[in-house]
Amino acid sequence: MKSRVLRRVAASAVALACAVLGAVALPAAPASASPIRNTTPWSVLLCKFSDKPTEPKTPSHFANFLTATGIGTGGVADYLADQSGGRVSLAGSVVRGWYTMPYTLAQFQSIDRWTRTQRCVDTAAAAGYAVPAGNRIAVMLNDWVDSGAAGGRVLLDPGAWNVGFAAHEMLHGYNLGHSFSNDTTYQNASWSQPGEYDDPWDEMSAMHIYAFGTANYGTSAVGLNGPNRDELGWLPKNRIFTMGADGVGSRSLTLAPLEVPAASGPQLVRIPFDPADLFHYYTVEFRRKTGWSAGIPADTVLLHEVRNGTPTLLRTGPGGGPAQSLNAGGVQIGVNWLSGNAASVTVTTDVVNRCLQGYVWREARAGDLVCVTGATRSQVWADNAAAASRWVNGPYGPHTCVAGYVWREAYAGDDVCVTGAQRTQAAADNAAAASRRNPARLVSGPNTCVSGYVWRDADQSDYVCVTGTTRSQVLADNAVAASRWVSGPYGPHTCVAGYVWREAFIGDDVCVTGTQRTQAAADNAAGPGRVLRPGG
Repeated sequence: MKSRVLRRVAASAVALACAVLGAVALPAAPASASPIRNTTPWSVLLCKFSDKPTEPKTPSHFANFLTATGIGTGGVADYLADQSGGRVSLAGSVVRGWYTMPYTLAQFQSIDRWTRTQRCVDTAAAAGYAVPAGNRIAVMLNDWVDSGAAGGRVLLDPGAWNVGFAAHEMLHGYNLGHSFSNDTTYQNASWSQPGEYDDPWDEMSAMHIYAFGTANYGTSAVGLNGPNRDELGWLPKNRIFTMGADGVGSRSLTLAPLEVPAASGPQLVRIPFDPADLFHYYTVEFRRKTGWSAGIPADTVLLHEVRNGTPTLLRTGPGGGPAQSLNAGGVQIGVNWLSGNAASVTVTTDVVNRCLQGYVWREARAGDLVCVTGATRSQVWADNAAAASRWVNGPYGPHTCVAGYVWREAYAGDDVCVTGAQRTQAAADNAAAASRRNPARLVSGPNTCVSGYVWRDADQSDYVCVTGTTRSQVLADNAVAASRWVSGPYGPHTCVAGYVWREAFIGDDVCVTGTQRTQAAADNAAGPGRVLRPGG
């Protein structure tokens, strides 16, 4: 079975990369990414051991492999540009070295990964290159010792100089964690968690992925799954459909593939089902065997469960293929058909009738789904139990209330006798029902802002959290963009006098005041600290 072969090879590769004293990977923590956009420069440092003078590849090779210099050659820059939809660039990245470290290969065997990278950084600094503030760091070693990520830094020895390995570790540099499956019998390595690395349709399971051989840089990467793209802010808001947010609990949807953004339809369906955790949901995505996903066995629909920022691929069982249906947590999902750049799925969820956290169904009668506090429900049930003792024959028939009680009237025909305060409570609960129901309408995904902030929305992929005032200004500037452009030295979108490009993201040429451009840069810098739960 192909997947079993894939797993054996992957386990050996990962174990070989990580089974070095002091460098054995710990169980993956939940992802802690936040939207990643704009230029993300890396300092690629090439370091040699004092007893190993060989330079296996030239600096220009690494420039093509790992920086924007290599655009068009199938390296990591091409991969990130494709997966992010052009939202991320490696422009500004540099390659420096080879530097000779004052350490032998043997001396590197017993130190941890971070220290290995730091010794290369220190060697580069001693030779005159200090890594600029804000640059991410990738260290290349000239002999086999260790490969992986530590503290946002990347370390690659000659065994990891391929797109699949490098892209995986650099995505750790963007704070993505590993992907999983629900197959707890799968163990990639002795130190990995059950199911870890078992989503071969996702780059964050490298090197257990469906890859192919590239022309220039060894084994390929595979596309990122939908939840990871969502985590990084690489899916536009109008391509994500949150099931139930509009109050509709069942519908059929036609999905576009993640690999073909030009196709119409949502690229990710998010299905909330846990009122106690709005960041816990299922997702549905469609994957096509093309582009960076050319190595996958066939076009397919994938289901994931996202919890604590970690996506878990849903399989049919131990060693099984990807699940094509689900019936759990009040959610039913079924795949109807796949055809070219379209896949049809039907989703049904009871979340639209579920209560927000802190509320429960009143259940004054069967089918009473008005959401109330637990104390109110207890009172309602107590009143129901005492109903017969509070009725007498009187002017309103056999269910006339005894003195001091009135009909509750929580619903038409509700003649349970309660105190006036309880009838008032029932009316108030009825009036508040809509505001206490349907948690799906409050779900915004992994990049939800903390209280007091909203998405800037300079475009559909702008997940930077700003004040409401700033957002209003941004939308106002967008609305008058055309009136501030003239043909000039910077093309047809040259700004009129007194205005500059906002540059909130790559290609943002809306003309604003200098103050607004400064504000955009400041918000970009502060953005990660304004995400409610970075990493989900």
